[in-house]
Amino acid sequence: MSFTRQVKMELVHHDQRAPCCSRAELAAMLLLRGYLTIRAREHILSLELEHMALARHLYSLFKETGAGSAAVLRKQERRLGKKCYLLQLAGRERIASLLQELDLNGGPEPNYLLRVPPKVPAQRCCRRAFLRGAFLAGGSISASAGAGYHLEINCGSRETALALRACLAAFDVPASLRRRGESYFLYQKNSEAIADFLRIIEAGGALLALESARVIRSMRSQVNRLVNCETANLDKIVATAQQQLALIDQVERHIGLENLSPALREAALMRRRYPEASLRELGRMFDPPLSKSAVNYRFRQLSLLVERKEDELKDNSAERKA
Repeated sequence: MSFTRQVKMELVHHDQRAPCCSRAELAAMLLLRGYLTIRAREHILSLELEHMALARHLYSLFKETGAGSAAVLRKQERRLGKKCYLLQLAGRERIASLLQELDLNGGPEPNYLLRVPPKVPAQRCCRRAFLRGAFLAGGSISASAGAGYHLEINCGSRETALALRACLAAFDVPASLRRRGESYFLYQKNSEAIADFLRIIEAGGALLALESARVIRSMRSQVNRLVNCETANLDKIVATAQQQLALIDQVERHIGLENLSPALREAALMRRRYPEASLRELGRMFDPPLSKSAVNYRFRQLSLLVERKEDELKDNSAERKA
């Protein structure tokens, strides 16, 4: 089951709804997905939904708002081969009364379904219900380790998108606006904002799942950073040790370890004895212990000795050729 469907299945089983909230939720669903058909004096209000559970939920909302029973028809979606459900409410008077109650009736005809919301619900609980209905009708959400987080609501018109954005702003949740074809979408990619949205629409189970995924993802990222850092440090230690061992071989060839000062000879022998140790670890093995910078200083002195010896060899070679 996709995360979108998981959230919607939780929302349709949310039974604690006041009558005003049921009306706000139904208004949002009609606004985003409803369409009114008038032909030969026959009035039909229709909504097409992708899951039977959504259709049953909408059926309940119609009854709770006093519109009466609606017919649920199942049909086959041709393009994707998936089943979808068409819920229809018939009757001129019933539809007119419902649209009037939901404040979605307007225009020159007595039955006219507004495509833009006249106003954002005033009560906070109704705003939650309005956003819940909008998500049920046109929302999707994804949360995966690879693709990240993405919340999107297909609002249809720009005015509807702006109204929904204002409704979200009342809860301090920002949303970006995008146009795709003739439709406008609200979207959010920030995981914290998406978690706030789930909290607002009262999808507690989905919120816990999202927070759990966020914690796991954060821990994995932290572990990966630590592993990468540790690997980089080990690579650096190995590279430094190899360079110092090569330097000691040059010293032995050109100068001889026995000709070194006691401090430099001790550093060379200690490195050969512990080739895998870091400079800090190597310093702790001296008696008395040395700091990392002190050990590094001794190897710089060895490097200077080798450079001077190589310069002398070059000068002698040039003199012989001359």
